[in-house]
Amino acid sequence: MTCANLPARHGTWAVALAVTALVLTGACDDNDGGGDGGASRTARPSAAGSPGATTAGGSPSLSASPAPTATAPSDPRQAEQEIREAWTVLFDPKSSLDQRSDVVEDGDENALMIDNLFRDPSGSKLRAEVTSVTYTSDVHAEVAYDLTREDRRLDPGGPGSAVLQDGGWKVALRTVCALTRHAEDAPEAPSCVVPPSSPLPGSATGSVSSPAGTGR
Repeated sequence: MTCANLPARHGTWAVALAVTALVLTGACDDNDGGGDGGASRTARPSAAGSPGATTAGGSPSLSASPAPTATAPSDPRQAEQEIREAWTVLFDPKSSLDQRSDVVEDGDENALMIDNLFRDPSGSKLRAEVTSVTYTSDVHAEVAYDLTREDRRLDPGGPGSAVLQDGGWKVALRTVCALTRHAEDAPEAPSCVVPPSSPLPGSATGSVSSPAGTGR
């Protein structure tokens, strides 16, 4: 009986040994694969996290963008409205000297010229209508306008200028200086004269008045 059972027992042991061998082989394969995977995982972060990454040319991969240059006010429509209102106040025959001075660049310092201009028999009849506003910066604008006297268009009239001063848009002083040529007796203020250190382009060094009728 004992001998009869030997083949069955040998078969059982053979199966058990075969299963054990397969399990051990799989465990060894897992250990080998895990080691490679761990090494590759370690290598990848070190490459990605290396500081000072540069392009092929050796320069930094990122660069700061240049700051934009302002060429117009933040609210162009509001600015144009203020400019048109300033022109209206300046040429309105009902405006007082204080009102006119408020809408002119450095108006308080040049109130005498402004007063003489609009008290003058010819200067008091000047009227202007703004036709367009073009910004050259966020604090300066070129203003095209039609200048008339007793409904007759004066040639030359504009162009004129507007500047941002004390938080508001005003008629540039040089524009008012140029208007005095249309009066009978309203001389330019001393501030209308260009300092010797800043002569107009193309002019000789020395005191030069603003060109008549151009406001420049």
